[in-house]
Amino acid sequence: MFFILLVFSLMSFLCDFHVSSCDENCADKPVFTPSRLVVKHGDPTSATCSVKNVYDIFNLEKSLGDLKTNGTEILWKVEKMTEWDMFVMCYYELADHQCCSTLPITVYKPPDNVSFSFRDHSGPLLEGHQYTLQCEVHNVAPVENLTVTFYRGKTALGQLQSNNTEKTPVTEIFSLNINTRKEHDRVQYWCEAKLQLGPEGPQPPPVATSEKFSATVNSSPALGTTPSTSSTLTPSFKPPDSVSFSFRDHSGPLLEGHQYTLQCEVHNVAPVENLIVTFYRGQTALGQLQSNNTEKKPVTEIFSLNINTRKEHDGVQYWCEAKLELGPEGPQPPPVVTSEKFSATVNSTPAPGTTPSTSSTPTPSFSMCFMLLSFSLV
Repeated sequence: MFFILLVFSLMSFLCDFHVSSCDENCADKPVFTPSRLVVKHGDPTSATCSVKNVYDIFNLEKSLGDLKTNGTEILWKVEKMTEWDMFVMCYYELADHQCCSTLPITVYKPPDNVSFSFRDHSGPLLEGHQYTLQCEVHNVAPVENLTVTFYRGKTALGQLQSNNTEKTPVTEIFSLNINTRKEHDRVQYWCEAKLQLGPEGPQPPPVATSEKFSATVNSSPALGTTPSTSSTLTPSFKPPDSVSFSFRDHSGPLLEGHQYTLQCEVHNVAPVENLIVTFYRGQTALGQLQSNNTEKKPVTEIFSLNINTRKEHDGVQYWCEAKLELGPEGPQPPPVVTSEKFSATVNSTPAPGTTPSTSSTPTPSFSMCFMLLSFSLV
């Protein structure tokens, strides 16, 4: 028994050592075509790994599919993608040096359906009150690639993303707070869920929308009482002195797949409860926020929004816009002040110059280790 345990320990050490020697930064590392795969669950897929020279040890490790080797190329084919978290590695060995490449694979599934509701509320809405919109997206993967947008009519109110890195299908609820105004009476609310899988994914991206909800907005106080006329007068207002954009508690390049907090500081504005702040990535609205502060005098307020980064966001400009929505009695178009634009650098994970982790890579010489282990036990 002691001998068997010793052999197990020795084989484990040798295999781990072999894996750790795999170099993903070698000059002539294997090349995958395509370099990234996006495949719908249940669909077929394939990729080719190629090297410049013929090597005695040239292989591809996979947990699913078939291989066909032809000199300096290996064709990997899957008739039906049945896994959610695939990892494929191609490697060769030369003079006890192992050179390898991994193939990033995203397996996706569009939502079964999308439902919209007002959280903990039914019936008419009251003017000037805050409510929470809720969008429930059912059975979608990967949820971290999902972008949910809330709408009032044709106007995007906010855009949210999930921080959940689960690869298998999940159901997730997204929420957004809004303030109501009388002019929103009879306007339809709804939400949209879009799987943004990058240039390798389906174009246009898969989109599922909820049913539309027609909201009734009653004046405050409720109907039947003497209505206030203050909301029909032109409000006293002051546009912002300036608007500044930043990444909270961060400077320098961003890392792909990480979460960051965008921050928009609006200086000396009144009334701040009529302010709508929109965050942008390029020309894409990421989220729209409002303040709950009822102070009538000018104030400075900070608005924040969490985002996740992707490599395709490298070089894209981030910025924010502050708009005073004062209704039909206010100035038309509404006063708008924008921040300066920030060009972001997004580095791959791990960052360039670091040694990539090999903990998630399958053992290239698994079969060799298994044979040695079997021989030793015999």
